[in-house]
Amino acid sequence: MNSDQFLAINQCLRHLTTATSTAGLYAHDHPQVVRLCQQAHEELVRSMAGMEEMSLLRVDDQLAVEGQPLDRTLYTERFALLLKRRGIGHLKFTSGIAADELKALCASLVGTQTVMLSSRHLRLGQVEVRHRQDGAPDNGQPGVNVSEIFGVVSQEELARIMEIYEAVRRGRQLHVVGLSEIIAKFIDVFAQHADPLLALVPLRDMDEYTFTHSLNVCLLNLAQASSLGIKDELLNDIGLAAMLHDIGKLFVPVEVLTKPGALTDDEWALMRAHPVKGAEFLLGHAGVPRLAVINAYEHHLRFDLGGYPRLREGWQQNLVSQMTTISDMYDALRTRRPYREPLSAELVLEQIIKYEGTQLHPLLAKNFKNMMCKVHPELVDKLFAARV
Repeated sequence: MNSDQFLAINQCLRHLTTATSTAGLYAHDHPQVVRLCQQAHEELVRSMAGMEEMSLLRVDDQLAVEGQPLDRTLYTERFALLLKRRGIGHLKFTSGIAADELKALCASLVGTQTVMLSSRHLRLGQVEVRHRQDGAPDNGQPGVNVSEIFGVVSQEELARIMEIYEAVRRGRQLHVVGLSEIIAKFIDVFAQHADPLLALVPLRDMDEYTFTHSLNVCLLNLAQASSLGIKDELLNDIGLAAMLHDIGKLFVPVEVLTKPGALTDDEWALMRAHPVKGAEFLLGHAGVPRLAVINAYEHHLRFDLGGYPRLREGWQQNLVSQMTTISDMYDALRTRRPYREPLSAELVLEQIIKYEGTQLHPLLAKNFKNMMCKVHPELVDKLFAARV
């Protein structure tokens, strides 16, 4: 970005901050709010000249655009505080954004709704950690002991991982070290528990789906591997492989990934190519374990070698890839997507039981079910009555 674009984004944030304050005092459709959002939109369009998309990242109380820190001003600090209060760490503006979408953002920032929704050209990266204080289920979502696992992983580190993903999306090099460090911290917390699932706490409600999903699959794979007695370097490689399993989706157009309706044949072809794209990308980067390449390539294979990519008869799928297939299925079905609501833990585990021995490795699927029954003890009788 050049100096004029930086000036424009600063002006945009000044107008947005003022509009949000005005909306809080009066109403989100107040004429002054409308006028300020229109001015913010004009500056935003100017700042995005020649760009299809632009990312705004919040690290604590500082903002960065396209990886470059903005100067600290009264308005940038206030806007960062607004985002921080709502748990927003990342905004992505795409070409074609309208002034009404900025007005909706202002209304959301001063609103009381617990979940802020993205719009067509404005994507929100929101991290919400679910707490369970008394061991009871939290609206059906898995997770306990949040303070222990995220006490060692800062918001800044999570933002840095998102930056790594964004860099890859823009065709830059993959930096593996940052990912390995945070995985090592996850493993340290897992190691402190006799039952690894007691440290499992997926992230939820971050609209940057590929990033959030990869973190969840990483945690689920680490739990699976730990429960099987896997330790040390191999455990770290398994976590890193899970974090990178969907890296190929960063080369799929965002409008295809977030499309609310059915995909066309051409769009399905793009989606089905992401395991190969991901493996090819990882092959070209030093420091990436071979296991991560294999996992990226195989994670949409089925136990009976259905799925994709199509492989020769007799192909031997890696056991870690089969773990990832289970974790991938569980988290994908438990997460809200543009085309459907999340399924309950009971329904997802019933699906996993149903596909034991066909789509899923039978012993790994049973182990996963047993693990999740410890997180959801209320499901034990139902699931074991159906099939032990």
